[in-house]
Amino acid sequence: MEDVLVRTPARARFPALPAALFLATIATTALLGGVAFSAALVAILGTHEMGHYVLARRHRVDSSLPYFIPIPFGFGTLGAVIRIRSRLPSRRATLDIGAAGPLAGVLVAVPLLAWGCAHSEVRAVDLASQAHAAAAPFGMLRDWLAGRAAPAAAGTGPMVLGDSLLTLAVERLVLGSRPPGTDVFLHPVALAAWLGLFVTTLNLLPLGQLDGGHVVYAWLGGRRARAIGRVLSAGLLLAGVFVSFSWIVWWALTRFVIRLDHPPALVEEPLSPGRRGIALLSIALFVLTFVPVPVSF
Repeated sequence: MEDVLVRTPARARFPALPAALFLATIATTALLGGVAFSAALVAILGTHEMGHYVLARRHRVDSSLPYFIPIPFGFGTLGAVIRIRSRLPSRRATLDIGAAGPLAGVLVAVPLLAWGCAHSEVRAVDLASQAHAAAAPFGMLRDWLAGRAAPAAAGTGPMVLGDSLLTLAVERLVLGSRPPGTDVFLHPVALAAWLGLFVTTLNLLPLGQLDGGHVVYAWLGGRRARAIGRVLSAGLLLAGVFVSFSWIVWWALTRFVIRLDHPPALVEEPLSPGRRGIALLSIALFVLTFVPVPVSF
């Protein structure tokens, strides 16, 4: 009787690093923003990244589970990422994987934003006594030349979050028209939703291997996607100088860390009309969530 060699399937390893980073992010966000803030933010970021992961697995692309990035200051996290470990098989797969994250995340973020706005406070503020720090280097130089207050002195007040078209629409729908001289003091869940939507905006920038870069490459091909990325990169730098210093940080990250080029897929077939619709929906989501001045004081 012949011996039969039976190969035992390899046992899947426990994802120790993703699990540890996930727990650490829960801890840092809860300590800095509270339990409600942590739960809402982790839910939005986790849904976003799992959208990428599920579509990557569906297209048989080797990818990691989400890696959350905890930090012991600010909002407690820099977001989350998944690692793609194999070539993308086609432009269709590239679109599916790239668009799935933002579209999944916004389905969680918008209801949380609405609930958070409903539980936020509308308070009277003394607009006449508020000093505003210059938001960008050009404005700081202009204020200094005009002899106005130093930005360091003006920037010691409360942090003011900028609005996108989407956050303005949800706020108006939930809270109605606010009386003059009032402002909204966000509930922690609304703050987490704002941050989740801002992360969506950053990811949807059509640059390199960001989600928006995947979408534009899949739709228009490598040459045109590269040209769009270079123009937008220059636009980020100009926005950082003239509009908000925040964009200089993101320009540097995308220019020197993420880079502007997108690696080619194995198959360069055009998108179907349905997938072109998904690409347009992703671009519309970028426009709706874009915040010109994310943070001021």
